Amino acid sequence: MVASGFTDTHRLFLQAAMSRRIMTEVVALDIYARVCQATNDRFDREQFSDFVDQLNTGLNSVELEFRKAQDEVTGTPVIALTNTNGQKIAQVATGYTPTELEYFKHLLDAIVMADDETYCISATAALHEAGHLKNKENKVLVLTKRDAEALLDRFVADKWFIKSAAGAYSLSMRSLLELQTYLKETYGEQIQECTLCMEIITKGQRCSVAACSSRLHQHCASTYFRNMNNPVCPTCHSAWSGKVLIGLSDKMSAPSKVQRRARRTANGAAAIAGDNEDEDIERDEE
Repeated sequence: MVASGFTDTHRLFLQAAMSRRIMTEVVALDIYARVCQATNDRFDREQFSDFVDQLNTGLNSVELEFRKAQDEVTGTPVIALTNTNGQKIAQVATGYTPTELEYFKHLLDAIVMADDETYCISATAALHEAGHLKNKENKVLVLTKRDAEALLDRFVADKWFIKSAAGAYSLSMRSLLELQTYLKETYGEQIQECTLCMEIITKGQRCSVAACSSRLHQHCASTYFRNMNNPVCPTCHSAWSGKVLIGLSDKMSAPSKVQRRARRTANGAAAIAGDNEDEDIERDEE
């Protein structure tokens, strides 16, 4: 399956990573140290990046890759084992039935296209989406409320979604890393990138000037503005308050009904928004 040049250290680390899929860099280093101890290999923290590069070289032929990033909220370095064939969700999110995958795509779309860049969906709205499933032949797919609830729990357990204290579902770092190709190819300009690190952003800060494109992760903003007495936008240079946010805080409730943003066409014009179910945004009181 993988390169014949892999040592026992490579194989044991890969086995541990496959069971976790995503972990902090601290956890990855601890696993690497324990694996080296088990295989009587020399542990060198400074050589860990080279070790990961060796793994990626061997995994390239089977469309797997370790990707590094920083957690959107905390800035903690993370490392994830991802499927590089991210154009099709079915080839990435394996182990789900066609109906379950269709539900996953519905939820993904509702989160990515959430109005006002909240990038989340409430439990009520998520369960409502289960009643709108159809396959490519436009045939209705049946998913009961109980099955949908169990599936939502499974999506969280499999680290595709995060569930907040207020019951809102948002994209996890696994989704952002493993589905980045799918997200960018499917949604194009709808996918925002941090102005500083150029990674996808669904939680952070944005410029108070509506026409400005600046979006910053919290940890990127903290670093960038650290020595500024009067922070200004890195793009338009207007005053930066840090109070205009992307995504919702852990304790904020998401709208109880799905409301999607208007999709942008290639020339930048707004297309007709899909599945806007209610003109009034209602807050989920769960």
